[in-house]
Amino acid sequence: MNRRAIIVALLTVVLVAGVGYALYAKTASAVAPDVIVVAGDVRIDENIVRAPQVTYPTPDYTVGIPTAANAQPSTKKRTTTASASRLPVVSGFLSEVLVAQGDHVTKGQVVARLDATMLDLGVRQAQTALDRARANLDVLDANLSTITDSRATLVKTRADLVKARASLAATITVLEHTKASLETSIAAIQQLIAQPGGPPPHVPPYPVLLQQLRGALAGVTQGLAGARTGLARMNAGIKKLDAGLVQIGSGRTQLVGIRKLALVTIDAARVALKLAEAARDQASIVAPVDGVVTYTRTAGTAVMVGAPILRIRPDGPTHVYTYLTADQLARVDVGSKATVTFDSNTGAPLVGHISDLGHAAVVPPTSFPTSIVHMTRAVRVTIELDGASTAPPGTPVDIEITTSR
Repeated sequence: MNRRAIIVALLTVVLVAGVGYALYAKTASAVAPDVIVVAGDVRIDENIVRAPQVTYPTPDYTVGIPTAANAQPSTKKRTTTASASRLPVVSGFLSEVLVAQGDHVTKGQVVARLDATMLDLGVRQAQTALDRARANLDVLDANLSTITDSRATLVKTRADLVKARASLAATITVLEHTKASLETSIAAIQQLIAQPGGPPPHVPPYPVLLQQLRGALAGVTQGLAGARTGLARMNAGIKKLDAGLVQIGSGRTQLVGIRKLALVTIDAARVALKLAEAARDQASIVAPVDGVVTYTRTAGTAVMVGAPILRIRPDGPTHVYTYLTADQLARVDVGSKATVTFDSNTGAPLVGHISDLGHAAVVPPTSFPTSIVHMTRAVRVTIELDGASTAPPGTPVDIEITTSR
């Protein structure tokens, strides 16, 4: 085909399109000057309930086994970050479908269930971890209570020992004064006995008194030595008590820090339990809207993530789509009356009104049943049927719109 033939063919197509549009406009205007006749189809309003993306837990087969047995060999191949973070592609096994095609459902109603065996296991594992964390906290609290009681006992013991040391120190002071007094008395008697002519005849026998004073001095000296030994032991005991208090304080500080970490662990376990419960809740598929079930998947099959499980046609008015050209759009408004007919309708035409005017001119899809030449840009218009009027979704219809100007 030469260039001239191509140009002729293009001109022919344009000419046919123009003639077609002129004939359509002439036919439409011949019906009535205040009516626009167009084609359309019934809008398919359906909510697709898809299989959720459920993260299944990894079974913990080491629960209750000693830690040493759980140690992994150093030569074991580590899981890469990419494989560990890979999203699941299989949603699960569809164990139940609780509704059938044609049933009416309400929003929030459970309509299907995935097998929740592993998800229940995940909840139990998370609950076990939380219980274990709480038990560890109880042990820490018991140890802290014991340490606190022990410290209180040591503090009281030290206070009693310090009080006893003070009393013993006072006793030592008295004994030292007594010893000094006895030594002075013994020296005086010895001086009297040693003076020329001996002691006066009217005084007691100084040798006997001297012997008694020396005996008392020996007892005081011995008591003073014992008291000083006891004082040294008390000082050593107080030092040991101080060292013990320092160790108890350090141990208590460490336990307080560990307890804070235990509280963080409990919070994390609570979050993990909530996540496990949320994952289990995902196994119960609920209806997102009130409406009629138009499709259900068969129970007993594995479903991929995002695969349709049900389709629900929401309750509410039926909508019809059509396309209007710019000059037609200028003659209508939201609320303009319209009647809808279709081949399978044996009754009166359905009555409705324009509920929405599009904002952009587009080329109608080639699959759309319209008399507008598909190379002509038009605006999509939505017509809402009044009352309980309805038509099968996807049905081609003829529409007459009453113009408002």
